[in-house]
Amino acid sequence: MIGSKETRECIIVDPLLDIDFVIDEAKIESSYKIVSVIDTHTHADHISGARNLVKRFNLQGVGMYANSGSKFKTIPMTDGQILRLGDIELRFIHTPGHTTDHMCVLVDNSKLLTGDTILIGDVGRIDLGGDPRKNSDILYESLHNKLLTLDDNVEIFPLHIGAAHHLGETNTSSTIGKERTKNLALKPKNKEEFFKYMTEDWPPKPPDYQNIIKVNRGETSIEII
Repeated sequence: MIGSKETRECIIVDPLLDIDFVIDEAKIESSYKIVSVIDTHTHADHISGARNLVKRFNLQGVGMYANSGSKFKTIPMTDGQILRLGDIELRFIHTPGHTTDHMCVLVDNSKLLTGDTILIGDVGRIDLGGDPRKNSDILYESLHNKLLTLDDNVEIFPLHIGAAHHLGETNTSSTIGKERTKNLALKPKNKEEFFKYMTEDWPPKPPDYQNIIKVNRGETSIEII
């Protein structure tokens, strides 16, 4: 949740299907009004609650990257686009690789919602759609040419606290500087080394991930409540 103390409005990013939990959290945090919802990418391991929030609060649509391929109404975001929420500035950074439509959200140049691009101690997997080798090369570029150009003091908040090679991870945030130093996925010096890292010792793919993707794209209908 990104909230403006000035306007008492908030934006929800990557909500799970249990939107009542999300709504309760917004109310707990001094009664913020939900004015927008964003998915950083088309998820493959859980069903998004974004469309449920859109319907519940009569919002314009789900904010997603412009090439998401979604079959429902979205608000297309582009690389470098700026969105303001009261006194807060959000900048969208297209970071494909984990998925083609992945974007991160930089808040006031100090906090980065990384989705599944950078996790704590790892990065998002490359084998949930398309050519893994191509995905690996693209992800390498997203990491090194975009995210690692940010200041070391930028805090990162990934979507998952447990990464593929660090399933016991419990921290919910880190910094660009810490990940630059400690994240093993950022150590490979070229795309060949990175691809080797990205294809060795990974856990199984999420159960039923292909159908989850279809649901999250709107290709398979589900009841939106």
